[in-house]
Amino acid sequence: MSEIFYLSRKNYEKMRGELENLKKIKAALSEEIGEAARQGDLKENAEYVAAKEKQAETLAKINELEIRLRNCEITDDLNVDKTEIRIGATVTIKDDKGKEKTYTLVGSMESNLEKGLLSVKAPMAMAMLGKKEGENFDLVLPHAKRKFQVVKLEYK
Repeated sequence: MSEIFYLSRKNYEKMRGELENLKKIKAALSEEIGEAARQGDLKENAEYVAAKEKQAETLAKINELEIRLRNCEITDDLNVDKTEIRIGATVTIKDDKGKEKTYTLVGSMESNLEKGLLSVKAPMAMAMLGKKEGENFDLVLPHAKRKFQVVKLEYK
């Protein structure tokens, strides 16, 4: 069974657009390869070799995107209990020193801590999954244990 990828609708549509663009590039490369092949000796034809390499890279990207799109679930469509922290939730937490941070829980393909997008597979996210607004949770790290409180929970 293939791994399920979780994506927001926005990123799903972005990936579909990228796939369509790659398919156009593939068609253009096929034309280039055909033109280069008509020029004669393929072993000495740098344009032909470069186009074949680019085509192989493009085909690999197309294959990867098709697999991910085929095996993804759109987080916007998931039916989850919105009183608990689940994928797709935007959560504001406060540590034991009073410092607040806000994260949106996303699939691993979308995670980007600089933008506040936390993978549901990250230790912090796993520690808070299932918690409700106002509840406390512990994050156990190899050399420390940190305490947090869920200040705000919303689904946008």
